[in-house]
Amino acid sequence: MNAPNTLDCPDSLAGDDPETVLILNPTSTREILIIADHAGNAVPFAMKGLGLKAGELDRHIAWDPGAALVATELANRLEATAVLSQYTRLIVDPNRPLGDISSMPTVSDGTQIPGNHDLSETERADRAALFYWPYHMAISLEMARLRRAGPGPMLVSIHSFTPEFGDEERPWHIGVMAAADRRLGDAVIAGLSENADITIGDNQPYSGVEYGYTLKVHAGSQGLANVQIEIRQDLLTDDNGILRWAGLLEAVLKPLLDESELQAIAYH
Repeated sequence: MNAPNTLDCPDSLAGDDPETVLILNPTSTREILIIADHAGNAVPFAMKGLGLKAGELDRHIAWDPGAALVATELANRLEATAVLSQYTRLIVDPNRPLGDISSMPTVSDGTQIPGNHDLSETERADRAALFYWPYHMAISLEMARLRRAGPGPMLVSIHSFTPEFGDEERPWHIGVMAAADRRLGDAVIAGLSENADITIGDNQPYSGVEYGYTLKVHAGSQGLANVQIEIRQDLLTDDNGILRWAGLLEAVLKPLLDESELQAIAYH
């Protein structure tokens, strides 16, 4: 008989494990939903840190440092609902299709992920049931609630990115990702451009055409205005950085909440 895999996904979370999803301001009717796909780096106790060495879960491979704090501060400033995923993207990445090789990576930025090797289809399905679908279901339910309350919410996804990747320097302070529907992306770029000291990446360091699965599923498919915001991680290392970027995004997004062009549904 083979020894049991001590890294197997549990059937349910233990009492000391955080909930899969954190929902902020759940009764808000502001026509905007803020999400953070990679807000947390938690791992259930039963999965033993995915077999990673100490400190690896604090790196960018496991989450987007600072994203949860910016999303929380922004949601509170706008009095808006926010949905945050609390578990590490290394268990299953909610911003990827389940069949994508990067959804449960065996290697991330050169680091082996022992707990992700040789996963069976049953193990993959168990992870999806416990960590992936509850997050997407929460977004769907909040989007539906907000659509019943008004013409249709904007969807804003908060992420962070490393100052460099490999040999590539990333000079942008903030990246604005948009796909076919550029209504919100262009409006955010225009608003941020009023700050002369900010270097803005238009679909940099990632392209909203190629990436942004969560936005495409929950907003793009419904013709709702959407944007993914990427803030450089070295700008989010203290309270001053968190408050500054949340304030900048508040100043840009708050006036847009009343713009009919952004609230209207536009099918492409």
